[in-house]
Amino acid sequence: MRDVVGDEELNFYFKRANYYDAVDFDDSIYRTCAELRKHPESIPKYELVLIDEYQDFNRMEAGMIETLATASPIVIAGDDDQALYSQLRGASWEYIRALHKAEEYEVFELPFCMRCAGVIVGAVADVISEARKIAKLEGRIEKPYKHFEPVKGKDSKLYPKIWLVETSVQRKNANYFGRFINEAIEKIPTGEIAEANKKGEPVVLVIGSVQYLRQVRDYLIKEGRNIASPPDHPSAISAERGLELLKQNPQSNLGWRIILEFRKKGLLISAVSRADNKRPLHELIPDKLKEEILAEADAFDPPTSAGVPETEAIEDKGVTIKLTSFEGAKGLSAQHVFIIGLHAGDLPRDAKNIQDLEICKFLVGLTRTKKRCSLMFTKRFGDDSKTPSIFLTWIKEERFDGIEVNAAFWKSAKPLDSLCA
Repeated sequence: MRDVVGDEELNFYFKRANYYDAVDFDDSIYRTCAELRKHPESIPKYELVLIDEYQDFNRMEAGMIETLATASPIVIAGDDDQALYSQLRGASWEYIRALHKAEEYEVFELPFCMRCAGVIVGAVADVISEARKIAKLEGRIEKPYKHFEPVKGKDSKLYPKIWLVETSVQRKNANYFGRFINEAIEKIPTGEIAEANKKGEPVVLVIGSVQYLRQVRDYLIKEGRNIASPPDHPSAISAERGLELLKQNPQSNLGWRIILEFRKKGLLISAVSRADNKRPLHELIPDKLKEEILAEADAFDPPTSAGVPETEAIEDKGVTIKLTSFEGAKGLSAQHVFIIGLHAGDLPRDAKNIQDLEICKFLVGLTRTKKRCSLMFTKRFGDDSKTPSIFLTWIKEERFDGIEVNAAFWKSAKPLDSLCA
């Protein structure tokens, strides 16, 4: 569907969706675009349509924008150096690159970085330069990326270096990643904490693979740190959701499908097979079971949000920490960023066959920080020996403060004092 191909598969999907009277994120876009193209007179008109993060659009979404563009002027913003969703949702940077190359569009540049200190801007330039030397990022949009002294000059003076942190070991009972991050948090100025809290942003962002994030999370929680947890998904499937649907409509195919998923898996397989998108599911359920479920649905009291504010203002003077993957870091920023697990075999997977997507992940991680970025790797993770990522060699040495974290490092009562002076 995202690639707008496969009539047989689409027909199968839409029959099922119509049977269950349900839509998903992708087919809501597909259906809308198809209807607008069928009835172009119904395409809405606006003074301007502004599209952001276009490098993360897939073919179907790009087609939707093309459709809207027949009736309204469009401004598209994006950066193909930060395209991360090709494997997750079929996105492609080729759509923004094609628009950039096309002569019928006016191209604007946004050259200044308003988020990062000068050392980060320089590191990004280093990474792109080294990538191009080995014929990576072919076809990328050449664009300026400049430090903006009027806004970021002060931070650039306070944080002139990237911390390059090598730990002698990383494991649950010698959690040097977690311990170092916790110590570094203690040194964050209160003004920077207040600045992040005022904007509703995390003070600290920890980016990495799940195997490293788990151990860091465990350590920080043990130390009493405030870890930002994602909210429960409002549409998570549960038996309660099935009861809610059946309360509204006792013949709801989707309601019965959900209930059988949780209550009668064997009956579900049989009923769905016999129904074959033609017979209502409720006709294939034994009367006694149907009566029991409908009585439960009739008595079910769905949770309500009435009287509960959508957001609750909480005065939080503490340090909010968010742990996430590289993909999850998109769109985020924090005062201090720690990228953990920068090892050969992790990022990139194969130094002899580096993927453009891996380079983009590294660039996204680097550019999340407003103050300092710390790049962390270990010599030994559990029982496995590790070597640092080749990406670390792509950044000029003068941009780093190297920190070796071993048993001797922790002998000082306040090991980071001299580094933060």
